[in-house]
Amino acid sequence: MLFVLLMSIIPVVLLGMFSAYFASNMIQREVDHNHQIILSQIKYQFDSIIRSLEKNSVQLANNTTIGETVKTTPDQNITPFLTAIDSIQWQRGLSEVPFDISLISKHSGKVYSTIYGYINESQFKYNSMLNNTNISYNSSIVIPPNSSQGQHELLLLRPVPAFYSDEPDGILVLHVSLEHLTKLFEHVQLGGNRQLLVVDNEGKIVMSQNQDEIGTRLTVSSEWYGIWANPEGDLKNITKQGVSYRPSIQKSTFNNWTYIAMTPDKDLTRQAQSIQGLTWVVVLSLIVVWGIIALFGSNRLYIPIQRLLYKFTGEFKADHNHRDGIAVLDTFIQLMVKTNEKLKYELSEQLPYLKETVFQQMIRGEMSEQEIHRKTEQYGFPLKGRVFYVCVADLERFVIFQEEYKEKDRSLMMYALRRMMEELCEESFSCATAIPLPGQVAMIIGIEKPGGATERECERIAGQVRVKAMELFQLSVTVSLSSVYIGYDKISDAYQEANELLSYRLLLGSGDVILRRTIDPVTRQSGQSLVKWQKKIVQSLAIGNLEEAKEHLVQMLRLVPQYAHNSETVLGLFAYLLGEIDHLLLEWGQNEADSQEISWYKELYQMNSLQEVRQWCEMTVFPKVIKALEEANFPKQSKIVQQAIYYIHEEFTKDLSLQQLADRFGVTPSQMSRFFKEETSITFGDYLIKVRMEQAQKWLIYTDMPIKEIADRLRYTSVTNFNRIFKQFSSEPPGQYRKNNRENS
Repeated sequence: MLFVLLMSIIPVVLLGMFSAYFASNMIQREVDHNHQIILSQIKYQFDSIIRSLEKNSVQLANNTTIGETVKTTPDQNITPFLTAIDSIQWQRGLSEVPFDISLISKHSGKVYSTIYGYINESQFKYNSMLNNTNISYNSSIVIPPNSSQGQHELLLLRPVPAFYSDEPDGILVLHVSLEHLTKLFEHVQLGGNRQLLVVDNEGKIVMSQNQDEIGTRLTVSSEWYGIWANPEGDLKNITKQGVSYRPSIQKSTFNNWTYIAMTPDKDLTRQAQSIQGLTWVVVLSLIVVWGIIALFGSNRLYIPIQRLLYKFTGEFKADHNHRDGIAVLDTFIQLMVKTNEKLKYELSEQLPYLKETVFQQMIRGEMSEQEIHRKTEQYGFPLKGRVFYVCVADLERFVIFQEEYKEKDRSLMMYALRRMMEELCEESFSCATAIPLPGQVAMIIGIEKPGGATERECERIAGQVRVKAMELFQLSVTVSLSSVYIGYDKISDAYQEANELLSYRLLLGSGDVILRRTIDPVTRQSGQSLVKWQKKIVQSLAIGNLEEAKEHLVQMLRLVPQYAHNSETVLGLFAYLLGEIDHLLLEWGQNEADSQEISWYKELYQMNSLQEVRQWCEMTVFPKVIKALEEANFPKQSKIVQQAIYYIHEEFTKDLSLQQLADRFGVTPSQMSRFFKEETSITFGDYLIKVRMEQAQKWLIYTDMPIKEIADRLRYTSVTNFNRIFKQFSSEPPGQYRKNNRENS
């Protein structure tokens, strides 16, 4: 107790004595220091304003369009005038300092102003001031507020163009309102009766708390003149209107303006007395408090610490018996802080990979809507709204891209392409990107509600992706944009549509964004025919039927001359086929497909005729693919089901049964049923219905085929039976589905 009293009261008494003694001396230094802080703050803000105005004036004065505008009038040529207005508004929007602009043309005697509009020079408010002001070559003039009658704003003048031979063609005037400058003073915490003054290099008062002083010039008899004229001299107290002030001063090296702050002496004395009185009150209070603490037992303060120590486990519980309890607590808290920081760091490192995984699952349709909502809240995804487009950018020469860049460089290029797409989209909508396939970036665009303006903006963004990819990265990409889809669970459908649209690029050629509505019906039909035979070839290879794949190749070759009018397009069609085959090999676990694909592309582009391409496919490519699939490190059950799925997609318009499927792949019907259920999570019958209903939806939307013909093609015994199953699958009858989706399209 005695120790606590001595260690607490004696230092406090000594502190109080010295504090009271040095209070008066320290208060003056504190005031000077505060003055310097205030002056530095206001100087920085004013310098920033002038720098910003200088920068904007230089950019506008050197603008080619603005330079052309001051030489002509809108009657002569309206285009430069409108472009100049856009440049002015764009520059104003970028500026941190709000300002208005007046552009005076010496040739036409006209003035364009964001305040007064398009007027004659004689009608301009500051016309006489400009006539009496000599503006030098590539320089500016700052005119403080109230320098002339009715001038309640700061003006910055600069010739247009900034670099001229004989005389300028015009004058650029930037206006900054007095209210904006006054706000700077309002933000500065002056306190008490302090006064603040800003004086330019000619002795004009730029800003003051007294509005009447702004714009006036200091005279020799003025109280401020001596400080402004000799800022390096000994600063002595000055008297103004019978009040003694302590001044402080700073001078700007940027524009040679002087900033002066003053505090009344009586405020200093009052503050010193207040500090002295407060110090002794605190001293007496602390003596009383520490006396009570020492009197009623400092040991009781240690009880909560002991209770905490008893709750420790492991090394901390054993350690507190040999060390000071507070030190043990400190060690424990430091460990908790380090552990928490480590966990936060690890989470921040993993978060981008977690988001990427979820985006991939959303695009592939591997997550339910409830899971997507939960992940969105958990990781804070940027997507907003429930209406989505999917924009896909696909490298047109991916194999060459692989050859020219190393793996690390390819990753950086794809990352840069993703960031560029996100930046283009984030100006208008929320978005997220993923890389679902090598050389391909898919961007999910989330919007609040669909509409014509929204769709046009999405198309504009998609077009910019293609242009910017070439400008910034020299990458030639094909861009497709899906139709609008509602709900998170439809994002995968939107991606599938956008991916399907890419198949038309070889027929449409390089150019605009590929959209569903812009595909010409003839092109769409030809594209569907070619793509159909390509799919059939891949499906035949997947089920190991070489002869069938050759037959489909012959059918495809019959169509090629009708729709491909040059060798580049023909090679492109077969390059796309090789890409589909490569994708099939990757699905079956053949990782060496990349190097094989590159050699195939080289061989393909050495072909000189369709007959040569046909022989090469039949004798080299197809046998190698079937052999690679047979040797693939893929479970037998998975192989059978994968081949069965390809077979269903190829033959769904025929009478298919589980027995036929089992006989084709050499297993019993019960084995086939069990394999199919284990691999796909649905039965063979449900999967066949799903494939047929999805095809029925496409026919209803994109063809005028009668419903009865659709039912017959899909092997339904009656239209009534087809209508019942279609309604169960799509929640509406076929006729209503066709009407609604065509209207939406």
